[in-house]
Amino acid sequence: MEPENSTPNKVERYATQLSNGLLWLNERAWPLTVGILSVAGLYLYQYIQVEKVPLSILSGAAFTALPAMFAMLVFVIGMMGASILIPTFILFKRLNDAGVRLSDQLNLSAQSPQVTAQHRRLLLHWGASVIVLGVFWLCAVYLSANVDSGPLLTTSWIVAIVLVVLAYVWIIIRARPAHVALRDISGEFWMASAGAGVIQMLVILIVTVPVSRAFSEYSDSVVLFAPFMAAELLVLFLIQGSGACLVVSMNDHKNPVASAALAAFTLLIVLGLIPATGAKLGGMPLQASASGGRACTLMVWSAEAKVPAALTDAQSPQRSVKLRILADSDGSYIVRPSQAKEKTITFVPHANVAQLDECP
Repeated sequence: MEPENSTPNKVERYATQLSNGLLWLNERAWPLTVGILSVAGLYLYQYIQVEKVPLSILSGAAFTALPAMFAMLVFVIGMMGASILIPTFILFKRLNDAGVRLSDQLNLSAQSPQVTAQHRRLLLHWGASVIVLGVFWLCAVYLSANVDSGPLLTTSWIVAIVLVVLAYVWIIIRARPAHVALRDISGEFWMASAGAGVIQMLVILIVTVPVSRAFSEYSDSVVLFAPFMAAELLVLFLIQGSGACLVVSMNDHKNPVASAALAAFTLLIVLGLIPATGAKLGGMPLQASASGGRACTLMVWSAEAKVPAALTDAQSPQRSVKLRILADSDGSYIVRPSQAKEKTITFVPHANVAQLDECP
C-alpha cells in the first residue's frame, strides 16, 4: 500500500478554509444581518444629513432598500479597494526559481530585531516608490498649469515617464532580501516590476484627479496643493501597506474568511463614520438607481408640465438645466442643479418628465 499523504494539498487546504469560513458566517447570521442593516442605515443617514435630502430613514421604501444599499456599498468599496491594491501584486511575485518573494519580509510579530528590520525596510522602500511617483505627478500638475503644450513637452513627458518607471523598478529591486543576488532575479520579475510601476502611476493619477478638482475650487496654487498631495500619498501608502500585511497574516490564519469579513466590516464602519465619505458612498446607490446611472441628467418636460423656472433652460424651455437626481421617492424625483452650491432641492413628479438624457 502507498503511504497516505498527511499533508493536504493547496486545493484541499483552501477548500477547508472556505468551508470553515462559510460555517462561521452561517453561525453568526443574525448578528451579521443586524450589522448589515445598521451600516447601510449609517450611510443613508450621512447622505441625508450632508445633502439635506428630505428622505425619511424610517420610511418603508428606505428600509427595504438598505440590503441593496449595503450590497452596492460592498461592491463599490471592494472595487475601489481592489484597484488601489493592484500594484501590491509585485510583493507576492516570485523573485527567482527558488520561490522567494518580497512579501516574505513582511512579519507583524516581533520575532527578532532582524525580522523587524526587514519588515520596516520593505515598507520604507515601498513608501519611497510611492513618493517618487507622487512627486512626478505633482510636477505634472505644475507643468500643466504653467507650460504650453507642444512637441518638446510631449517628448519630455515620454522621457520623464520612462525615467520614473525605471526609478520605481530600482527601488523595488533594492527591497529584495539580502541573500538574493541581483543576477538571480528573473527577467519576468523585472518586467512585472515595470508593469507594477505603470499601474501605480495610474492609481496615483486616479486618486489625485478628484483631490485636485476639489482643491481647485479654493485655490490654483500648486505650492498649496503640495500638502494635500502628501496627505493623499500617505493615505495610499497606509492602505497598500496594510492590505499587503493583511494578506500575509491571513495566509497563516486558521479562518481567513472570518478575518477578511471582520476587516471589511470594520472598514465599512470607519468610512461610514466620516460624513463626507459616508454621504458620497451612500448616495451612489440612490442616485445611480434614480437617474439610470447618470451623474448629470437633462430632463425633457412633458406637455402639461409645470416646473420652477430655476430648473428650466432659458434657451430651450422644454428641457431642464443640468441636474443631479438625488433620490426617487413617492413618485417624484428629488433634484438639484448640478452646479448649485446651496442645498435647495425640488420635487419633480414623474408625470412632468417625458425623457431623461445625459448631459452633453
